[in-house]
Amino acid sequence: MELVINFSGGKDSTAMLAWLCETYPDVPKHVVMADTGWEHEDAVEWSTAMVARFGLPLHVVRNPNKTLLQMAQRRGKFPGMQQRQCTSDLKRGPINTWIRQNIKDKVIVSAMGMRAEESAGRAKLPKLCRDARETNSKRTLWKYNPILHWTEAEVRAYLAERNLPLHPVYQHLRRFSCRVCIFMTDHDLQQVKQHDPEAIDIIRTVEEEIGFTMFQRGPIQTLVT
Repeated sequence: MELVINFSGGKDSTAMLAWLCETYPDVPKHVVMADTGWEHEDAVEWSTAMVARFGLPLHVVRNPNKTLLQMAQRRGKFPGMQQRQCTSDLKRGPINTWIRQNIKDKVIVSAMGMRAEESAGRAKLPKLCRDARETNSKRTLWKYNPILHWTEAEVRAYLAERNLPLHPVYQHLRRFSCRVCIFMTDHDLQQVKQHDPEAIDIIRTVEEEIGFTMFQRGPIQTLVT
């Protein structure tokens, strides 16, 4: 068995990484980060340094054909709550490709840092299940959510006990995700305007170019005014 640890550099994936290293010290591990092309400027550098604390390298994967913004421009619309191509095309797809190309073990466990507390959808996820699409006669791939039932307070406490820092973005945002994400609230967007105004300008420009807004509730310029 080999572990593939899906890593973003955020608090949940960091807590998951630490827990897996402590709980399964002898299981071979591969830490993989999907870069959508719309990450915070230092996301890869930060994530590389965090993973190195555990004596592991970080494998960064990307969709070779498009970034998040390029996908929006070509499709004429941004990913939505129901059709989240940002996840399928820019994260899950490249990571699964990396697994197929690099892991030869017959049993692979792909661990993710999702938590039930985050949303009703995630609350319905199983802690462990077989990935039917990625399983074949040569291998079995299991999807594993080891911190599914942890609360945010437990995650933060776990990190603090081990002196594992949070990325500075947590000083003003709830999540360490894309520079502007479809799940951001108006308050989040106001914080982005203050701390990363270029990101707001880029989304506004793409919205005007394709005639489609990133948020159903209106153009980004209106939401941050």
